[in-house]
Amino acid sequence: MAPISVIIGPILINFLHNVFTALWIGGMLTLAFTVLPAVMKVLGKSKETQALNAMIKKKLSLITYISMAGLIITGLLMSNKAAQSGLFTGFLSFANEYSTLMSIKHLLYFLMIFLSLFRSQGVDRIKKFTPVQKQKLNMLTLLLNILAGLAVLFLSSYVSVLAALPTP
Repeated sequence: MAPISVIIGPILINFLHNVFTALWIGGMLTLAFTVLPAVMKVLGKSKETQALNAMIKKKLSLITYISMAGLIITGLLMSNKAAQSGLFTGFLSFANEYSTLMSIKHLLYFLMIFLSLFRSQGVDRIKKFTPVQKQKLNMLTLLLNILAGLAVLFLSSYVSVLAALPTP
């Protein structure tokens, strides 16, 4: 076994990657299945609901942006190790099973970024939508982002298992 001084860097990188993932995807799940339904049940479709939802979205957007940046940085650091092992053949490469799954994961990650930016920056700027239509679009975008996030988690688990398998 390698000494702790050799593995502490990769451990911290993996840990931070997992923390950023938990913050982003966990935040979306909590928002969609506990916070928003509770707000609607207590406040209904009032102006206060809209104001509270806007404040929650603003606060969570900051966490999301930090998580996006953190995931990019830690992901790049992790990809160097995977490239050294021969599993990862490059960004958006489909040369082997591991790289193909990572490429799909990265494409889904880009979709998550787009959906998050659209939800936090774009939906409220659509002039022809009523507040109710904007609220529905916000929820739809959030649910699509949750599905993409769960797919990313599944693919992450898949490639982790692939990486741990003995090479034939």
